[in-house]
This record gives sequence, structure tokens and C-alpha cells, in this order.
Amino acid sequence: NSARFLALAPEIMAVEIGRYGSLGQYPANVLKDGGRPLLQYPREVLRQTIDNARSTGIALRDPVSARIVAYALGSPLENHNEKGVRDDPHHGEGRTFYLQALATLPSVRNLTEIENLLLDLMRQKAAASGFEMISMLIEDRFRKTGPPWCQTAKVVKRVDNYLRSGIRF
Repeated sequence: NSARFLALAPEIMAVEIGRYGSLGQYPANVLKDGGRPLLQYPREVLRQTIDNARSTGIALRDPVSARIVAYALGSPLENHNEKGVRDDPHHGEGRTFYLQALATLPSVRNLTEIENLLLDLMRQKAAASGFEMISMLIEDRFRKTGPPWCQTAKVVKRVDNYLRSGIRF
């Protein structure tokens, strides 16, 4: 819910900025809004998502430091207008959960395991909320490193240099 998100927002944004915030990691012509690369979600966008009906989010804490090291967030597909969302063949049916954001601090040692745990947990939460499918605009590397269901998922569209980030989605 919105109140819970607001309480966690500083830590969630630290993860988002840690993963997508350093302009130095992108090519010089990366698309940006001010000093922010467009791959990094602004706090307001994430809050709008959590305010949507049937939204869900997960934040994972490091058991030693107690700080949030990863998060994922989404809501029904029809609530989103990012590039490629309308390409989903089930858009408009109300049966598909859209995983809008997923980020893990790059300093986490077991990065792949944490990302896969997040994907699996979000898939479970979406199914428990009555969604039949999950859709996402996600880095292509998950086709090799993600959970089995992600590796074998149908790809609707590939974007080679998403928002000029140098990253294939």
C-alpha cells in the first residue's frame, strides 16, 4: 500500500539508484531526464504503481545489515504505458500482471539468486492475486540467468538498445 511504500521509499530508491543511477555506466548518448538515466524509475512513478488496485511489491532485506537490497513492483498490465506494453497480446483482458520494476544492488554477492528469488516471489504473488499471466520488460540476460519459467517464456518483442542504455531488453 501507499503508506508502506512511503515508509520504505528512501531504501527502495537507494536500490533503484544503485542499480540504474550512475550515468557513468551508460554510453554518452543515453537518454536521460536531467541527471537521471531513463532506466531509473522516479519515486513518483513507483508510488503511482503501488497506488493501483491489485498492485503488489516485494522488498528483500539483508539479514545482517537489515537494509533493503532488492525490490520488485508491478500491477495489472493495463495500468502501464511503457514502451512495449501494448504489444502484449493479452493487453486489455485484465488477466496479466505487469512486472514494472525489479532492481538489486549490484554489490550483492549472490545477485543472480536474489533476482531469481524476486522473480519467483512476484510470480507467486501475482498468481495468488488471480492473474493468469505475467508480462515484463526485462533485461535480456534473464533469458540465461532467470528461473526456468523465465528462460522458456515467450518473447513478444526484443529491444536491442533500450532507451540507448546499451542494454538489450
